[in-house]
Amino acid sequence: MNIKEIAKKAGVSVATVSHVVNKTRYVSTELTERVIKVINESDGQPNFVLRNMKALKSDVILCLVENLLDYFYINIVKGIQSKSEENGYDMVVLNSFNKSLLREYVRLEKPRGIIIIADKNNDGEIFKMKDINIPNVIIGHARNSTQNGSIIIDYYGSAYKAANHVIKNGHERVCFINELRNGYIHNQMLMGYKDALRNNGIPFDPVLVIDLESSNPFGNDIFEDIFITESRPTALLSAGGQATKELLKFFNNKYIKCPDDVSLVSFNEFELIDMVNPAITTVAFDPLQIGIKSVEKLNEKINGVEHASHDTVISSRLTVRNSTQCIGRGPLGEKAESPEVLDLTPSEIDLIRSGSYTAAISFHYSGIAWARLHEKGIKDVFSDLGVKVLAVTDAHFDPELQIKQHASILAMNPDVLISIPADEVLTEQSYREVVNKGVKLVLINNVPNGLQQEDYVSCVSVNERQNGQTAGRILGEYLSTNNKKKIGLLLHGAPFFATKQRDTAVQQVLSEEFPELEIVAIDNFISRKKTFDKCYEMIKNHPEIEGLYVSWDAPAQEALNALRELNREDISIVTADLDSDVALNMAKGGPIKGLSAQRPYEQGRAMALAAANALIGKKIPSFIGVAPYKITRDNLLTGWQDILRERPPKELIKALKNMRGGDVKKEGIDAWY
Repeated sequence: MNIKEIAKKAGVSVATVSHVVNKTRYVSTELTERVIKVINESDGQPNFVLRNMKALKSDVILCLVENLLDYFYINIVKGIQSKSEENGYDMVVLNSFNKSLLREYVRLEKPRGIIIIADKNNDGEIFKMKDINIPNVIIGHARNSTQNGSIIIDYYGSAYKAANHVIKNGHERVCFINELRNGYIHNQMLMGYKDALRNNGIPFDPVLVIDLESSNPFGNDIFEDIFITESRPTALLSAGGQATKELLKFFNNKYIKCPDDVSLVSFNEFELIDMVNPAITTVAFDPLQIGIKSVEKLNEKINGVEHASHDTVISSRLTVRNSTQCIGRGPLGEKAESPEVLDLTPSEIDLIRSGSYTAAISFHYSGIAWARLHEKGIKDVFSDLGVKVLAVTDAHFDPELQIKQHASILAMNPDVLISIPADEVLTEQSYREVVNKGVKLVLINNVPNGLQQEDYVSCVSVNERQNGQTAGRILGEYLSTNNKKKIGLLLHGAPFFATKQRDTAVQQVLSEEFPELEIVAIDNFISRKKTFDKCYEMIKNHPEIEGLYVSWDAPAQEALNALRELNREDISIVTADLDSDVALNMAKGGPIKGLSAQRPYEQGRAMALAAANALIGKKIPSFIGVAPYKITRDNLLTGWQDILRERPPKELIKALKNMRGGDVKKEGIDAWY
């Protein structure tokens, strides 16, 4: 193929082909790539091309970067280097954006291609170089995207993801701290932050935005001002690595506990970020991956691949560590408080003991470990305080029966009623009668429709957000570790606040923290007995499912029966609440891989203490959230004793021993013999 044939096939002039090969004049990137593609696809290189092979076939990639002090840019360069070596290229780093120096280097060395790393704080001149007459890739942001085959860093998406994460974890006062000097990137991140607030129904408050560009960066009072008001933030989003480090110093100097007092998310990874105390949650970009993607894009341009001019957008990844905490929310949106706020002084205990108080307990259903341990926790506290329990009723999930039971309880004139509604709507009037009679009402998990915070003492539950997060992470980590990806969700369809919050948290964790996994099917059940049919149909329609989440242990057992019927016990299950059947299945290496357990005994104690506080006129928080307990096979025996307040059954210990080949010393099993 001669020069005329190349020109004709590429749709350009002969002069353009000559300029591309000999580097004698600027030719646009598009025309250059068309000419190079035709030459590369030809059967044999013509002599005029072979004489200039160095111009076309240099084994050097030039990496142009201004900021070689920043951890982020250093690691982009490392990614470029590793991928370049893999593809047989040498890499040369030029720590300058001097255009004349660059053109002289290109003239003398004739690199195969150029990767330009734009500093987000100083990228104005960089993007003027996009028309360099050699295949090139620019790493930058969307403002300068011209569909020229750039690597685009999605700063808007990163800020949205960070804000959305803490909001979904119960934070409503979220502060955005920005140290960037570049107006466009700052605006993109601010827009992502604002959109996350708006989409979650939280009004934007400009007081919660700190722009360090317009202040004395990291001055003594720059962070202190946001902590002096009652409406102080519960979460901070730090858009710069230096700001994050200064915040940690500030916390230490002012005795602010992170995350107990305030949660922190950084938009930057930096060295030892996972080793500081606390390890920092990040929503950050992977610089090594950015470097690798840039070399892949450059290769496409060098080889004239179709669509090489399309931009590649790089998204951030959420990595949850110890600097963020979940704020549980009650049925009316109130913040969950720790049971520690219910502690009584010795004089208060004596006052309660002298009161001859009485109480009753009304369950929606009992006969399970959950209710039994609630009852034990309540009775243990009341026994110590001298409060007499008049009655314990079981409504068997029948709201009409519970209404009748409430009438019988009221006839006994108790001072306190501790109860969980069998139905939040149908039992409303019954609970209203309890309140109107002056009985101190402590609720379990849910609040009947129509009741306001002033109508009851407190609602006590597990921290359901944390409960769902724990279950979601067990499932996500198990599937990721075992190279499985497809998930099905069987959620509780009843309008119970507790299970809805738990199920929502599971979905949030799986989508945010495990983006490599895919939720392929979601279905709802009302009656736990219907879970068998729901699971059976789900797996029949989606045989690719490899992991299941089921709202709690009883319906999880029904789902397990459906998997057995389908001969699909290869599917892993994660659920909530600990009982003997799920524990034994876990111990034997069955489909149930873990669960997030409530602490019903501790919840029962909290309910009784809430009632006791109310009996002596103390005002307490309207929602108490008890932290859940993560259970896997590794801590099953200890977890059983901690939660159920009894020694693990011999059958459970034997099953674990058999799974470990008789090695009872492994993981402490010998301690149970």
